[in-house]
Amino acid sequence: MSDPILALPRFSVVGEQPFQDDLLNRKQLAIHLTSYLNRLQAGAVIAIDASWGEGKTWFGRNWAAHLKNESHKVIYIDAFEQDYIEDPFMLLSAEILEVMGEDDLVPNLTETATNIAKALVPMGTKMIVNTIGQWALGTSNLSDKAKEFLEGAVDDGAEVSSGWIKDRLTKHAGDKALMQQFKEQLSEFANTDPERPIVIFIDELDRCKPTFAVELIERIKHFFDVPNIVFVLLLNRNQLEKAVKGVYGAETDAALYLSKFVNFFFKLPKEEIGETLRYDRTKRFVLSVAKKYKFGNAQQTEHFFNGIALLTLVLNLSLRDIERCIALYAFAYPHQLSNPLLAYVTALKVSKNALFKRILVNDIRAHELAKEQIDVMNARLVHSPNGDRYLNALSQWHQYHIKKTDEVPEPFRGYAHHLGNYDIGTDQIFQALNEEIDLRMEMY
Repeated sequence: MSDPILALPRFSVVGEQPFQDDLLNRKQLAIHLTSYLNRLQAGAVIAIDASWGEGKTWFGRNWAAHLKNESHKVIYIDAFEQDYIEDPFMLLSAEILEVMGEDDLVPNLTETATNIAKALVPMGTKMIVNTIGQWALGTSNLSDKAKEFLEGAVDDGAEVSSGWIKDRLTKHAGDKALMQQFKEQLSEFANTDPERPIVIFIDELDRCKPTFAVELIERIKHFFDVPNIVFVLLLNRNQLEKAVKGVYGAETDAALYLSKFVNFFFKLPKEEIGETLRYDRTKRFVLSVAKKYKFGNAQQTEHFFNGIALLTLVLNLSLRDIERCIALYAFAYPHQLSNPLLAYVTALKVSKNALFKRILVNDIRAHELAKEQIDVMNARLVHSPNGDRYLNALSQWHQYHIKKTDEVPEPFRGYAHHLGNYDIGTDQIFQALNEEIDLRMEMY
């Protein structure tokens, strides 16, 4: 029996065609959103909101490829990879200038953008302060003379800083004219094809440093709010609101703040209709990921993958959670206890680790909370009038611990009976299954 691989090779999220292997029917959402673009000639900022691990990047990359196929000018920025840049204005300007290629407007727009960057980033002052700071940090034992030099340097730095501020105040009118000039030049380029807006995707914004994330959306509003440019922000709205509060204070109304910069928020749906339809599509996704790990014995792993697909509904697993469950299963493969109950233990460990740890030590309240989750979802499913057999078994498993009874009910008995070969009681099953995926190493 061959063992599965332990890590998937890096691969492009976009196949030979956009939305290839679209197991969650995300292409329809992209087509729907594309129809909005041509009605946003005035320019706009739209946000695609989803929790981490729900496939925002996959959706964004594939939608961007779809738009390119329709002759849109498209820019895709991973903000998290570039939040080291001094000011987001430089990042956005550089990306736009790159997509402009050899357009005749490039020289003028480059010069204007350069002058704006100079106004935004006081390079002279920062160079002085940074040089002093680096020199001081690299000195292990400062003499009195060196300290006097530093004090003098700081005073000089303060004078330079003061001079820069005075200079900016006297040039305020010029800066306003410069901003207007930049927007006019940018607008001229954006309207070279009025039927197709330039679409700028910004991914991973919620993972950036709070100051960079907030400055970026402010720069979009102040400098790039021109006709025929549409920004698409791929983000976790809750995390971005925390970033806003981190910059402006905990009492800030972050939702109201973001509404001033974002025209439309769209939620990236997990599924369109019905729990049964969601289960079917989730199962296809689970099996597609499992196939990439190259498990050798399909019959042995079938119950595990079916369980993960169903538990996605119960535990609200993200796509990334699903991949982590399968990766953990592969890492501990082959298993001594090949049992469908292992899927539940694995999914719980990955997605709700705090609750998992409490169950591991037989916390009765934790068993009650877990049972409530299972029962609520089981009641919503339409498999049969009595609910799903597997979910009934999991509910009974928790009930056994809550009631502390010696009786092992059906259908749980059907899933647990062959574990008796390992000389463990029903109250030890959870711990025994955890040991299957608990990667322990002995030190010699």
